Formats: sequence, structure tokens, C-alpha cells
Amino acid sequence: MKTKLQNEKTRYLLGLSGQNILYALVSSCFAYYLQFTILIPAFWLGIILSTAKIFDAIKDPFIGAFINKSKWPLAKYLRYLPLPTAIITVLCFLMKIYSDGNSTFQNTAIIIYGFVIFILWEIMFSFGDIPMISYPNVLCADERKRTNLLSLRPVGAMVCSICCLIVQPLAFAVSGALGGTQTDERNAFFIITLAFSIVGYILYQLTVSKERLKHNEKKSTNTKQQYKYILTNPLLKKIIMSGLLSSMSALQGVVLSALVAFYFSSKNSGLTFLYTFLLGTGSFVGLMLSTFLVPILSRKLGNVKAYVLCNLASILPNIIIFVLYLGNKTTMNTFANFAIMFILSLVSGSFLSLASNIRTLLIDDAVELEYKLSSTKPTALFFSFQTAIIKIQSGISSLIASAGYMIIGFTSAETAKLNEYIANGFVARESAEYTDLFTMLFLLFSVLPAVSSLLAVVPFIKDLNSKN
Repeated sequence: MKTKLQNEKTRYLLGLSGQNILYALVSSCFAYYLQFTILIPAFWLGIILSTAKIFDAIKDPFIGAFINKSKWPLAKYLRYLPLPTAIITVLCFLMKIYSDGNSTFQNTAIIIYGFVIFILWEIMFSFGDIPMISYPNVLCADERKRTNLLSLRPVGAMVCSICCLIVQPLAFAVSGALGGTQTDERNAFFIITLAFSIVGYILYQLTVSKERLKHNEKKSTNTKQQYKYILTNPLLKKIIMSGLLSSMSALQGVVLSALVAFYFSSKNSGLTFLYTFLLGTGSFVGLMLSTFLVPILSRKLGNVKAYVLCNLASILPNIIIFVLYLGNKTTMNTFANFAIMFILSLVSGSFLSLASNIRTLLIDDAVELEYKLSSTKPTALFFSFQTAIIKIQSGISSLIASAGYMIIGFTSAETAKLNEYIANGFVARESAEYTDLFTMLFLLFSVLPAVSSLLAVVPFIKDLNSKN
């Protein structure tokens, strides 16, 4: 029995890795691809990303309720959704370049295609992601074993982080080999996406065994009652409020590609990989630490206190990054300055990753609390809020980033001009013309996520002295 469970856990981690490869392709590259490769104007980019993400987050609880009452076990969703998810991931990177040389109809069609394909990808991904995040609750009845399995979710996220680090540099390298034009960059992203999507699909479809497909799961069939749980479960309400208040926490991921490509690496593929790896190391280290620290923090402090402390610990490092930039606007790439920024982002990113993974345990606590209150386990519905929170944060962060670009007048024409400036061998950070852009990028990367972390703890302040 133990060997069988271990085999299913191994399959779960392999599937989680494959799913995260597909997620990384869109989450880490699509915003950059639309704005800096396809050259969609910042205003329309903000509308596409924020509207799609917020819509997707709102519909997640409905998908969770649908899955919760459907006759299909969670395993069936995980068995049959990998292929369509991989296909639509590839279609996200099959777009024509937005240009003044196009007709108004063509440019409008490009914007509509970007919006529609992103919405469809989000819907398809949610139908697989909600069962994926809920699956440990089905595999493990024992709370401690379930906590240990949930704490292993960062393994998939680490795969996601690795893909985030290498996809864009690989695309730049392929683009350079093809000729380095805007069209070559677009084609390079498609080639890399196709290759990674094939690998992601192969791993994703391994999630469940054929034997697991035959197992039935106890589900709630009363849809109205499921939605009442959202309003009556006190812990879930606090989790949702915390997630909404911390909506700017995803800004680091949203602007990292632009910050690296334009400030640090000047779109050199090798340097892009190096700087993206170093500035993304914090999240990666946090994910690694989560596999063994999260269960320890959960047992020693309780999930609420651990969540609050991790959020608070991420604030000061981010503030110091911005102060450091203000004193060294053109020299953040020097060894001393970047070493300091690296250490600060390492600390901040690690604590933010820990907080995000502890939130998963809080949702599991909410499921168990609901079982005590109503003798029902709305597992898929409750865990859908983990994905909903992440998407709301991503959507609002994308909207705020686009608003920041608009405030400083960084349009699609300015983007094309900056790309040409870098292609001609100039270093953008040394030009006063782009100081406003880089100040905005550092503000979005550091200060606003710090504010977000502070707001995240507000709903739980009264619980810090509670022993319950």
C-alpha cells in the first residue's frame, strides 16, 4: 500500500512539473511577447492581460463548484486535459506583429486574437489546475501526510522557475541565429514554445494512473450550498481578503523580463539568462526551502503566524532595492551594486515564496474547518481560490504595470525605438532618455510589492494572539 501511494505521489510530481512547464511559457513570456515582440500598445496590453486575468479569477470558483459537483473524479480531469492545454499554449505564440503598416482591421484582429486566445488558455488551464491543486486532499486522508505532499508542490513551481529563466534567453538566441529582426524574434518564441509544450504535455499526462481513474470521490451536489460556504467559512474569507489586498505582489514577475532585457542585459541572450537566473533565484530558493521549511513552520508557529511573518520579512529588502537604485541609476549592473540587489531579492523572494505555499496550507485548513462545521468537504471549490488569488494578483499587477508605462509615455512606438537603439549597440541604462522608464521599472519591481506584503497581513492581525 505504501509503495502504491509513493508511485501515485511520483506521478503527481511529474504531472505537476509538466503542467508548470506549460504555465511558465505563458505566465513568464506572454506579456513580454505581446508588448515587446508583437508590439501591441501598452494600453491594449493592459486591457488584454488585466481583463483576462480578472475574468479568469472570477470564474475559477464557478469552475471549482462545477468540478466539485460533476460526476468525473479529479483524476479524469488530470488525465484528459493535458493535450488541449498544450495545443492552446502553442497557439498563444502564433501571432502577427502589430504595425502602423498594417490596416486598422489587421491591428484590431491582432488585439482581439491576443485577448481571446489568452481567455481560452486561462479557462483550459483552470480546468486542469484546480483538480491538480486539490488532488493531494484525495490522495492522502492523513493530515500530516497531506501537509507533506502539499509542501512538495514547490517542486513543480521550481520547474516553472527554471523554464522562466531559460525560455526567453533561448528565444533571443534562436532569434539571433535566424537574423535578429522583429519577425525572427516572433518566430523564435514560437519554436521554443512548441518544443517546451511537447515536453510539458508528456509529463503532464503522467499525473494519474489508469487505476486511479476508476476510483470514486465523495462530492457535494448542491451548488447553492457550495457558494454559501464561501460566505460562512471564516478562515476562507480572510484568505480571500488577504489575497486581494496583496494584489501587487506579482509585479516582480510581470516586469522582470523588461527590467533584465532593457536595463541589465541589453537583450544579450547569455546575459539575459544570467540576470534572470540571479534575480529569480529568490523565488527558486524559496520554493526549495518550502519543501522542508513549510511543514516545520506549520508545526512550530501555526499556519497563520507563519504566513504573517513571511510576508512581513519580505518588505524591508524590497524597499532597500529601490533606495539603492535611486543612488545608482546607471550603475546597478556593477558587481557591488548588483551583489547587494541579488542578496536583497534573494531574501525577499524566498519569504514571498514561503508565504504563497503556506497559503495553500491555510486553504487546506479551511477545507477541514468546513468539514467540522457542515460535514462537507468542498475541496475543489476552496482550492480554486488559490488559483483565483494568483490570477487576480497577476491581472491587477499587469494593469498597474501598463498604467506605469502609460504615465511615463512609453508607447509601442517608444518600444520599437528602444529595441532599435539596443540593436545598434547602445546601452539604454546610460541614456538619460530612458531614466524615467527604468525608475518606473524599479518602482514596480520593489516598492509596490513591499506595500502589497504589508497589506497581506491585515486580515490576520487579530489571529496572531489566538491559540486556536
